[in-house]
Amino acid sequence: MRALLLLATFMLLPAAAPLPTVPVYREFGRWLVACDNTRACIARGFDEVTRAQLDLIRPAGESLPTLRLSADTPIDVDAIRLDGQTLPLPAPAWSNKDGAVSTSDAAAVKAFVTAVRDARMITLDAAPPKDEEPRSVPMNGFTAALLLIDAVQGRPGTRTPLIAAQGADVPPPVPPPAPPLPPAPAWVPPPSLSQAEAARLARQAGRLRSPGFGPCEVRDPPRVYALDGRSALAIRPCAMAAYQGSSVVAVLDRASGRQRPVQLGLPGMPGGVPGAATDGPDMVDPGFDPATGTLSTSSKGRGLADCGSSEAWVWSAGAFRLKSLNYQGQCGGTEPGDWPALFRTR
Repeated sequence: MRALLLLATFMLLPAAAPLPTVPVYREFGRWLVACDNTRACIARGFDEVTRAQLDLIRPAGESLPTLRLSADTPIDVDAIRLDGQTLPLPAPAWSNKDGAVSTSDAAAVKAFVTAVRDARMITLDAAPPKDEEPRSVPMNGFTAALLLIDAVQGRPGTRTPLIAAQGADVPPPVPPPAPPLPPAPAWVPPPSLSQAEAARLARQAGRLRSPGFGPCEVRDPPRVYALDGRSALAIRPCAMAAYQGSSVVAVLDRASGRQRPVQLGLPGMPGGVPGAATDGPDMVDPGFDPATGTLSTSSKGRGLADCGSSEAWVWSAGAFRLKSLNYQGQCGGTEPGDWPALFRTR
């Protein structure tokens, strides 16, 4: 009889809503959400000027979230305020080391979210130095960011959401498990270029032109690398700005030298594809590692490197295949180059 009742209960449950397509990148005020291809998500809020940052990091499935409040200099926990009022972050649930205050304690995370979800501002300095703004994290957008993470990870109606309503205790729903990391593309080391072949292909690469910049201004010689027995990679420096440069990237036929401009695939996302400007043939600061067959690029949004994108592809089975993608559209935060992951492989 109990088994029949449980079966009837499951039959009456509404069908689970389809999960949003990943990767996901969205911005809410001074908050962003980035979820990668395994539905591991980060919600990040920061002030662009005062170099303070709050991260909520959560893998998919039943994993617990981590909260991390960081700044460019050490944080005095007793000085932290929420809309002018003391915000208790007691030890041992919260730790304060390496320039960050953090916790992975489930009760501490829940209490923090409850306390700050309708707040306006977290400040880290009770008495900042003269003529300086207190380090702060605006909270407008925090609740929307957590709601999106709950939706991407299938948490509404389960026991695990941070913002969305929880499900009934019987039967105890659990969120969908995290998808497995896909394997990295396989690289087969090719026959190396002879000195004469490399010189011939470099001359061919010297004819490459940039569709975005026109005639190349940089006089540095092209770099060429073997990809397989039939193809080689050419990287021709083309333009140089204050803190990064642009190169034209092409695949050359090793026998004829015929050029095929590189066009690199990035995962599609609603609202646009981060990093689309660097998917070829113009690429920002590209590099190639012959030991692993990896073509990589990194594009800073500004010189501080507190926004931008980085990508890596591996030459496998006759094409470049995505290995990793990191992106942050808004500038700010505490660590240069610390851009959330949108695509990972193992």
